[in-house]
Amino acid sequence: MEIFEQTNTTPEESPEPLEEQSPVLVQKRRSQGRIILDRFLHHRMASAGAIFLILLFLFCFLGPLVTGHNHPDDVGVAAPFAPASFQLPLGADDVGRDEFARAMAGGQISLLVGLSSMFVAIVLGVGIGAFAGYYGGIVDSLLMRITDTILAIPLYLLLFVLSASFTNGSPLSVIFLIAIFGWTTAARLIRGEFLAQKEREYVLAAQTIGARHFRLIFRHILPNAAGPIIVNATLQVGNNIILESILSYFGFGIKVPLASWGSMVSAGQGFFDNNPGLVFIPGLLIFFTVLSCNLVGDGLRDALDPHMTER
Repeated sequence: MEIFEQTNTTPEESPEPLEEQSPVLVQKRRSQGRIILDRFLHHRMASAGAIFLILLFLFCFLGPLVTGHNHPDDVGVAAPFAPASFQLPLGADDVGRDEFARAMAGGQISLLVGLSSMFVAIVLGVGIGAFAGYYGGIVDSLLMRITDTILAIPLYLLLFVLSASFTNGSPLSVIFLIAIFGWTTAARLIRGEFLAQKEREYVLAAQTIGARHFRLIFRHILPNAAGPIIVNATLQVGNNIILESILSYFGFGIKVPLASWGSMVSAGQGFFDNNPGLVFIPGLLIFFTVLSCNLVGDGLRDALDPHMTER
């Protein structure tokens, strides 16, 4: 009887809910997107890179409208090699052009070339890699041999020769030139993902219920390979900015009157003794932009890794 009385508790004496007993063990359920965002924000260097890129875009695209420095090609705005002042925060170049306005205008060209060529290259690479990895056999062999052939050719030499013959110095021609040879890495990456994914159970289940090939490729397999695609796209932006800068530096890319960071470094090199900022300013912008893209790519790679434990 005493044992029964000890075990028979009243409602007021009932054990507390699990949430109240162990709040640390009971976490609020988060969506997959929130988990990825939290992982990315936990990566401090990647977050710093993302903040820099956001500020850089605001500087390049909204800066001319906000600051009024929107005439990068006007000659004689100030004396040649004028020092930095309130009116000219970065001074003037050899012909008296506003270096602050040219830095923003050059950033617009460099960023647009990097992003646009990345987008075109990713579309080409995803399409070629997806078909090669999914169909295999002769399709895979043919597409990969084409990819290997392009990879075997020295990229910079090829770009120099073709840019001298087929480009006119406009951003569109440079975008096309970089993208047409920039899809190879993405194609090999996506091919490997498709080779691994097409044998998974969810693909076999979709085939069992009658899903067609294009539906399997673009509706089922491709979304599960989105993580490597996003990471590769982020890293490729920085790589394309370097390619454009190299082409413009040697006179094969963006040509006057347009400005890019690469052409600004090339133009300022001959006047390094008069104004070192003509080289250092666009050079540092290239360096920090590419570094930020790589940091963001590293953060996305960690955040999108499905094998990482939840933080």
